[in-house]
Amino acid sequence: MRLVAFEPVYSEDSGSDLEKGPMTAQTRSRSDAPSERLITMNPVARRTGAWQSAPRFAGFALMLSLAASLACRPADEAPRVLLVGIDGASLRVIEPMILEGRLPHLAAIARNGVHGPLRSGKPIFSPRIWNTIATGKRPEKHGIEDFSKTDANGKTTLMLATDRKVHALWNIASDAGMQVGVVNWWNTYPLEPINGVMVADHLMGADIKGRLVLTDAQAVPPGQLVYPTTWQERVAALFEQERNITDVPNPFETVGELTPGAESSRDNLSRRFVEDGIVVQIAQEIENEVHPELMMVFLSGIDRISHFLWGNLEPPELYPESMRPPDAQREAGVRALQEYYRYTDALIGLLAENYGPDDLVMVVSDHGFEAGVRLQHLTGIHESNKAIDGVIFARGRDIAKGKIAHSMSIRDVTPTLLAWLGMPVAEDMDGKVGHFVKTPQLPKIATYDIEPVPHITSAPSGSEQEMLDRLRMLGYFEEN
Repeated sequence: MRLVAFEPVYSEDSGSDLEKGPMTAQTRSRSDAPSERLITMNPVARRTGAWQSAPRFAGFALMLSLAASLACRPADEAPRVLLVGIDGASLRVIEPMILEGRLPHLAAIARNGVHGPLRSGKPIFSPRIWNTIATGKRPEKHGIEDFSKTDANGKTTLMLATDRKVHALWNIASDAGMQVGVVNWWNTYPLEPINGVMVADHLMGADIKGRLVLTDAQAVPPGQLVYPTTWQERVAALFEQERNITDVPNPFETVGELTPGAESSRDNLSRRFVEDGIVVQIAQEIENEVHPELMMVFLSGIDRISHFLWGNLEPPELYPESMRPPDAQREAGVRALQEYYRYTDALIGLLAENYGPDDLVMVVSDHGFEAGVRLQHLTGIHESNKAIDGVIFARGRDIAKGKIAHSMSIRDVTPTLLAWLGMPVAEDMDGKVGHFVKTPQLPKIATYDIEPVPHITSAPSGSEQEMLDRLRMLGYFEEN
């Protein structure tokens, strides 16, 4: 695969790496959840009213200014945002494939907007990064600093939404009266009552198809995974179908023999293909019924398969001789990885098909990959500066066109989206608005973290052990 460099157009300060602060965990007490209904007021009137009544603003003049800025747009021109998170997507794969014409949907976003690297932070652990993306704050502020934590009895448990100490983008938008859809985002269990629909990330780890917790097969579900509950049957039905919604075949059903580690995990890798498709189908259902002003969708497949297949892209001499595959296995691995990128591009196209040129479509990833060995068979890792950059693609109204020269930070995503939506950035956010956004910025407010974030339940979802086992298989941590 040929790696390509593009001439820069825009310069963006990358900022320093995220410092790893001390591990903190905060469990909030459950607060009363709002009734499970969707508000259907005019979007501009809804946001205007919400801001006018919000106590978090420093002065009445700011409230009037914000209300006027939102009300000046006609209701039928209310902007919408689609944010797609692609775990582990790398420009080392994307840019050559775009030049070859094999990723048409990402190419269209790049052609009509901007694209480039997104600077992450160390340690390169997905939960801390995706929560920074969703909050605009460093891990030591938002509280999700690792995959797991150790409880008082010395047992390893997953970090949960209750460990996040600050408001995420979906909370901020929902509090402003916007309708929101959130599907499979990192650390969204226990669920948070929002003005819209939220599907927790634990859905994909609860049994192999997620049926038991969504149907009557289990009399007392261990934890709610879909909010509101009226969406549970619809989500469960999508697991029953398990159909390919793209024209890209599942590569793990078509490619030849893979390297031993990948071959022994072929069924598991094939499952990632199915699950990413289900995530997108859930998002399509939400889009068709709710038409949210903010949609956030997370796809994990590229990261999961890259741990097994990345070494096929790297020079063989970077690996022990015993791990250097024959040409046929290497070629099969490259094809499977590239086909999965093609599949993800097709899913992005399906997610974005209802978003017009004035809406904002943004695609981001948290890191790339590099050569390395884990657990004697994983050939892709993300530990050093070689893998520290993810990707960002964005197009829409008020988005300049051109390449971002230097890394935009993961801390900048939420401030950038808030500014594009005509909402103020908070002083306690660590990021800044991307220079490619032409939308006039409002004066900053102090914080959005006035009240604790409510959660639906604190009961286990039933999928924690399977998720821990998956993370161990990828070499993230050992059992104590």
